[in-house]
Amino acid sequence: MTTRNPRLSRRSFLTAAGVAVALPALPSLLSRRARAEVTADTKRFIALYWPNGTTMRQDWQLTGSGSNYALGTAHAALEPLQSRLSMFTGLDTHSGGTPAHSRGTAAFLTAASISDPDTPRVDISIDQAIADALAPATPIRSLHLGPSPYAGGNPSDTGWSSGYNTYLSWLAPDAPNAPLESPRTAFDQIYVPPDADAATAQKRVALQQSVLDHTLEQLASIETRVGTEDRQRLDRYLTAVRQVEQGLDAPIAVAGCGDAADRPDDGQSFADHTRSMLDVLTLALACDATRIVTYSMDYGFGNKDFSFLGMGAYNHHNLGHGGTAPERVAANAAIVRWYQDQIAYVLGQLDAIEEDGGTILDKSVVYVGSDVADAWSHAKNDLPMMLAGGGGGALDPGRLIDASGASYASILLALAHAMDAPLPSFAGASTPFVGL
Repeated sequence: MTTRNPRLSRRSFLTAAGVAVALPALPSLLSRRARAEVTADTKRFIALYWPNGTTMRQDWQLTGSGSNYALGTAHAALEPLQSRLSMFTGLDTHSGGTPAHSRGTAAFLTAASISDPDTPRVDISIDQAIADALAPATPIRSLHLGPSPYAGGNPSDTGWSSGYNTYLSWLAPDAPNAPLESPRTAFDQIYVPPDADAATAQKRVALQQSVLDHTLEQLASIETRVGTEDRQRLDRYLTAVRQVEQGLDAPIAVAGCGDAADRPDDGQSFADHTRSMLDVLTLALACDATRIVTYSMDYGFGNKDFSFLGMGAYNHHNLGHGGTAPERVAANAAIVRWYQDQIAYVLGQLDAIEEDGGTILDKSVVYVGSDVADAWSHAKNDLPMMLAGGGGGALDPGRLIDASGASYASILLALAHAMDAPLPSFAGASTPFVGL
């Protein structure tokens, strides 16, 4: 689900033939005052989630303390970014008991307990509390992304509604933000206004035209008015837009009364779908279409087929409940490592996009974690959570953060404060955790 904001940002837009292409900040087009305002208020909040935790913690062994720490075997791809991220130790959640995955997923951004197995009810999530407090002046208030669809419906946990495993973001206790499961739909949320002519959009897709093809004259005009650095920034962004579009080359499934079950998964494999979603997420932040994003790389109780890793035909959730044969443990460790590889990829993408005063990653609060600490035991203590980015100076990355004794809600409250959203309290916590 995409929550749109009627206000417009100070970013430049190109509009033609049913598209609205938001451009990244181009300081040379702005007055000195507007440039300072854009630089000051473009913090982003990103929440990334993967299911089923770690491999009996064997791949999440963090050693050392403070800035002198070593990562686990799952984190090879994250090592080049170690100075840009902090790992939590001793972070527990109160959402113990069964159903473990539903409780852990529901609490990830809410710190709330659940009690109704039939009708999903949780509480407002921290991303929406931040959105309420900041009212970001972006076309999309917040963007919510999910994995490729499950043919038989989203995973449910021991008789509880699948909604608890599906929704990370909640506007209110009974109002979840349903994630978009199609990268193409997510892409069009950014570049195609909701009031655009449907026939024009369908023609564009049928002719395999880029959203940029209708704005070439406007682009040429802008390129003559910006400095060399901004022209290079614009070229990099436009190249990224085209590359992502080219990766979404499956036709859109236009659902009608007779084919409403045709879910728009774009025909991609799970691995390709994940990478496409991360690319769309990056574009959405780069052009300031939104500053708040949540992404479930898979849902709670996730049971995707990971045979593409070459470790055997294993489904993720099943691995943790079928014994401890070495090959099963190795396969699960490969899956956990694959998820960390995806996290490293998107952090690297965000760190490669320069803005005045740093990169997008420098100005972001990126919260990453899972529903349980361990796939075998469903433990909820010492959760595998991490924090990346600089938060525009509000975060001190590159450390082990000892959260022993802290409430989970106080961590989420601290994330809001790092985003300059001065919430007086959240989920029962009135004092934010100190030390992010």
